[in-house]
Amino acid sequence: LGAAEKTETPQRISARSLPESLPILGLSDIVIFPGAIVPLLVETGPSLKLIDDIVTGDRLFGAVLQRKPEIVEPGPADLHEVGTVTRLAKMVKFPDGTARVLVEGLWRIRIKDYTRPTPYLRATYDLLRDETEDSIELQAMLRNAHKQFEEIAKMSTALTEQVKIAALNTEHPGHFADLIAANLNLSLEDRQKLLETISVRERLQKLLPMLNREQEVLTLSSKIQNDVA
Repeated sequence: LGAAEKTETPQRISARSLPESLPILGLSDIVIFPGAIVPLLVETGPSLKLIDDIVTGDRLFGAVLQRKPEIVEPGPADLHEVGTVTRLAKMVKFPDGTARVLVEGLWRIRIKDYTRPTPYLRATYDLLRDETEDSIELQAMLRNAHKQFEEIAKMSTALTEQVKIAALNTEHPGHFADLIAANLNLSLEDRQKLLETISVRERLQKLLPMLNREQEVLTLSSKIQNDVA
């Protein structure tokens, strides 16, 4: 049995054309940010059914982090309230019954009401827009975050060239904060908090000490390696 692959280039989608409710996929080990493209492994029955159903439709679902990663089929109480409208870009099915999918985060959402538990969760939601401002202070914070990330990018082997280039060319403070949050070495809890932060200024305020910590860790790690050598 070979892998069955489905991949078409999805159309650009407008926030105004989103459906009233979305199927909801609980994630145990990743927070998906708007603008991020990430691979997922789908293994359980309800999740596979969800992916099968949307691949022939609009390919949209809500991706929400689970409160406890060990729960195989999470219910509404097991999921955080804030997640991401996500689009399925590509799916590959494997003979063992699992599927690998590539998905793209589009917008933040806050879950309102779950409408049905089977065959998978579905919910209504509110779209969460970035709260931003055109202030000198925000631009200064962005410049500071850019500078710190450039230093981290020089030392880090975990960051891809694609991410480094994207970060250098992202001038929108909200997009930059999301790009960094998705690629910095952070805990799931920190990532979820950043996803829930609608104010761009607050998001950057939370990110700056995290960037600082990562820079210190990489500097120390580099020093230890040099001392050993």
